[in-house]
Amino acid sequence: MQRAKDFPAEDYYLSPFDGHLAKLFVQSTQEIYDANPNSTWRRTFIRNRSPSILQISSWVLESLPAAGREAGGGDIAVAAAKWVSSCVAILFLMTFPVSVAGEVRNNGRYDALPYRFWGYPYHARNPQEDRRELQIQPLAPPDPFTAPPVQHGRTNKSALNPISERPIEPKYLCFLKSTEGVEILEVAQWRREHDMAATYILVSYTSEHFRTEVEQLFLHDVGEHAARRAGVQAYWVGCSCLGNTPEEQQDNVWRISDVVRGARSMVIAVADVKGQEQPNVKTAALRQWGTRVWTLPEVLLTPGNSEIEVYNRNTGLDASMIVYKRNFATLWGDASISRELIDHYEGNLTLSSLELVTIALKCLHSRQKGFYLPGDMAYALMGLLRRRPTVVKSDTAFQAFARLSLANDNDLLLERLICTLPKSLSQPWYDMDDQWDVSLWDILPSTQVCGIADNNTVIIDGCYAAAIRWKAFAAVASLTRDSWGRFFFRYLFRSASYLFFAGIALAAVGSAPGAGGASLTAIGAILLTIALLVILGSPYIIRKLYSGKLWGTQAWFFGFEGYMDISTIEKHIFGADMGHLTWSTNGSPLSMHKANEHGECIGRDPTSNPETAEKVRRAINAQMGEQRIFTLIDTYTLTATIFEAVRPPIAVVMCGAEGGMQRALLCSYDSSTQTLYRESVMRMETIVLDQMARVGRLRLGLRREEFTR
Repeated sequence: MQRAKDFPAEDYYLSPFDGHLAKLFVQSTQEIYDANPNSTWRRTFIRNRSPSILQISSWVLESLPAAGREAGGGDIAVAAAKWVSSCVAILFLMTFPVSVAGEVRNNGRYDALPYRFWGYPYHARNPQEDRRELQIQPLAPPDPFTAPPVQHGRTNKSALNPISERPIEPKYLCFLKSTEGVEILEVAQWRREHDMAATYILVSYTSEHFRTEVEQLFLHDVGEHAARRAGVQAYWVGCSCLGNTPEEQQDNVWRISDVVRGARSMVIAVADVKGQEQPNVKTAALRQWGTRVWTLPEVLLTPGNSEIEVYNRNTGLDASMIVYKRNFATLWGDASISRELIDHYEGNLTLSSLELVTIALKCLHSRQKGFYLPGDMAYALMGLLRRRPTVVKSDTAFQAFARLSLANDNDLLLERLICTLPKSLSQPWYDMDDQWDVSLWDILPSTQVCGIADNNTVIIDGCYAAAIRWKAFAAVASLTRDSWGRFFFRYLFRSASYLFFAGIALAAVGSAPGAGGASLTAIGAILLTIALLVILGSPYIIRKLYSGKLWGTQAWFFGFEGYMDISTIEKHIFGADMGHLTWSTNGSPLSMHKANEHGECIGRDPTSNPETAEKVRRAINAQMGEQRIFTLIDTYTLTATIFEAVRPPIAVVMCGAEGGMQRALLCSYDSSTQTLYRESVMRMETIVLDQMARVGRLRLGLRREEFTR
């Protein structure tokens, strides 16, 4: 709202009324309200906000003995006393009639979310929006062998999202001498002298096996031996061909995937690590080599179904082992998914760009060795893709992956990722398993990631959103269809108080001496009798007047902390249990459903599942950072849903669709960074979009850090 102010570390929300930042008060069940105050939000108890006349009617009708149960004398006396007292109270309320219907606001739509992100992105999808000034392309002549020609003197907007050019050939190679030995030369120099392109093989290894210069001499022995046998001019090995300066080595290490693509073939050098030898396992050292994150792209990018020769330093050059590329998956712990990648790169199976990135991330995630920078997982992945952003050492793992995702056409991967619900709080962002057990390609995004922000957040645009009301329920305006009977009894009921007092007045006047006294008394008695009959039946009449099918309701999102049965929830909102509210059938992972006698899918009480009931019990005394139980009531679809979250979300943000339902992100708000954080994900009916308003650009985070006290 273009206002700046410092606030203490508490939870806040944006008021839908005027957009001001207010402390978050959350209504809670009595058990939670009485528990230790272990939250960053304020708690209040749940109040019944339904019309008073409906509360009185429900109070007396619920005291009547249930059908089929024999009532004792005491029960009848209590019910009679309640009935008479309720009639007196209703008579008083009818004397000063007030509207029973709730307020119609926002033309019947949900409260809008008064939010817009005003800051700059860390990296914008459109370079025109970047904070840095546009860079001018330098006039230096390009190298025709490493980069395409550029148009000089023009604005280079891609400098704001720089993409690394793919080199056609390595910068350095170890070239074989005529008889024995090698020399390290620049490839461009060798090409000019020989007027031909060099062919080479690649020697793959890990620094875990070859740490010292003495141990690395074996790498050159392997390279020279394999190159002469293959009939090529050179070989490439990382310990000698990355460059002469640290800067050059750092730049070239991210281009190893292109070196692999250009190689005639690849050989692998391994060694038995002291203390980790497995004498009876011939492939033990090779399996250790495969645990490094950078070795996966090297195998995938080797040509065709090539024979990959493996040399072990402990057994020498004469005891090599041949492994076919298609069989490498059997040496890895993730054989079921890595085999799909091998089949894809061999042309036996075609993966979509989304499937390729998703499966590759799973494979890289299972290899947790060989990282140098936080973003190395994304940098290893980018070797498999066409467009590669330049490496930024300060990038976090998420920022590096997000930049890579925006640079490539990967079927809206980021947009789909934010719609998923992690299976646990500890699940990392690159583990794309969804608690709903659907794949990313099952989700159809309805928003766009237009930029990457700081602290592992993204900026999205084009989503629908609505505010959640936590401080209290409110009377809900509804639309019903009138019948002749309902029309007649409504006006008779509203006029009963006037008939009652008019009858008393006429009877009093008629009892006075004078002409016409008997007729006035008779008219007064008739009016008084009608009024008394209506008043005595008022608790039942009220229930009939305001029950029945609702054809439309004011759209609200109400929330409270904890669990209440559906009957109690409806009494607090509509005044009585009239069957308006139901449990959602599949709104959250805790939802349950069943088929009724007509074969229709209806919701069940989630606590009928013992596991859910135990979660509800544990959440009463949950500590900071632990998941709690919240309940969300949607008065437009007339459903209630319980869900788990660490904090109460203040907004519902619609970001995609899946399985005929909308993916709704329930987000809390961090006022210090103007960021909405995903707390949970629900599935909602598509019709709710008709009652929501779009919001402007929104800064979204997938995980919120805990407050420290």
